[in-house]
Amino acid sequence: MSDSDALIPLWCDLSHLREGLPDMVAAVVQAPVRGVMVPPDAVPDSALPDRVEVAVLVTEPAQLDKLDPARPLTVIAADQATLAAVPHGGRWRRGRWIDVTDAETMQEAVAALGHVDVLLVSFADETNIPLELIVAEAQSQRTTVVKRVHNSVDALVTRGVLQHGPDAMLLRVSTPGEVVRLARELLERRTEQLDLVEAEVTAVRSIGMGMRGCVDTTDLFEPDEGILVGSTSSGGLLVCAEVHYLPYMNLRPFRVNAGAVHSYVWTPAGRTAYITDLSAGEQVLAVNTAGRARPVLVGRIKTEMRPLRLIECRIGDSTINTIVQDDWHVRLFDAAGAVTNCTAVAVGDRMLAIAAVPGRHVGIPVSESIKEN
Repeated sequence: MSDSDALIPLWCDLSHLREGLPDMVAAVVQAPVRGVMVPPDAVPDSALPDRVEVAVLVTEPAQLDKLDPARPLTVIAADQATLAAVPHGGRWRRGRWIDVTDAETMQEAVAALGHVDVLLVSFADETNIPLELIVAEAQSQRTTVVKRVHNSVDALVTRGVLQHGPDAMLLRVSTPGEVVRLARELLERRTEQLDLVEAEVTAVRSIGMGMRGCVDTTDLFEPDEGILVGSTSSGGLLVCAEVHYLPYMNLRPFRVNAGAVHSYVWTPAGRTAYITDLSAGEQVLAVNTAGRARPVLVGRIKTEMRPLRLIECRIGDSTINTIVQDDWHVRLFDAAGAVTNCTAVAVGDRMLAIAAVPGRHVGIPVSESIKEN
């Protein structure tokens, strides 16, 4: 998984700030965002990480003299006259800010596609129709399209325009706390919807000792969330996070005691990973009982020898199984979304599960004939 997969396509606009700018830039660097826009007299002295694009809003040609031509920057011109003064070539990307207020200015934005490296558009009206037209036209052009948004809700709606939205969004922020809250909110809302089904338990038994893995994440699970775990690519059961009462120890709300180390766990974009393949920085899906799934980062995998318990289920004509640690504190969700201790699961019970077409290669679904016992 590349670092860019975990980033939010968001630029933080700091061009209005005159005080506390270094602290804000430091906060942006810590957040999973892709860019920052600063005034021309406040470009950070030291280079930022490669993943953070540094944009500079220039309102008149004289401001270009304040910029280092050897520094990789995205220079956003506020008007056509200023854009004409931005040199071609070199280490600068040339950009244009256009306020779209009517059909004429929308056509001006469309006409800029292919002639600038970055087109930053701000819309006077709430409708996304002008953005749809610009994004559609931009598909065959080299220009990066960035839309100015006003809040996280606007950002989420914008991302859905023509399924993928513009290349990035620009949001004005004023405090480090805003950056952190916004990043978390957008990450939490970047969800998938999974089809969870009922699985009828056909067999339950203790099977002896084996290695099991706990998936410790860098996030906190909700009471109705867990991770999907299964022994085969045909499906798995929803194993609870350690967020429910334990009489002898503190809760571990970042953890799912997932199961035997050979198990698949479900990850973003319809993929799976073996527990043994997961490592710090990888993503898994935190899935709730309604099927809403959000990516969370793995902090570590904790593997130990433990007694194991096999839970076998039937989904239609398919049989799946999940092997978990054989201890009552390991819980799963039943079909009604209730928390059930694994030692209390019995034949005939109905559990919450995911069904999938068998066949995977390195976690990616493939079309092939496969039998998994």
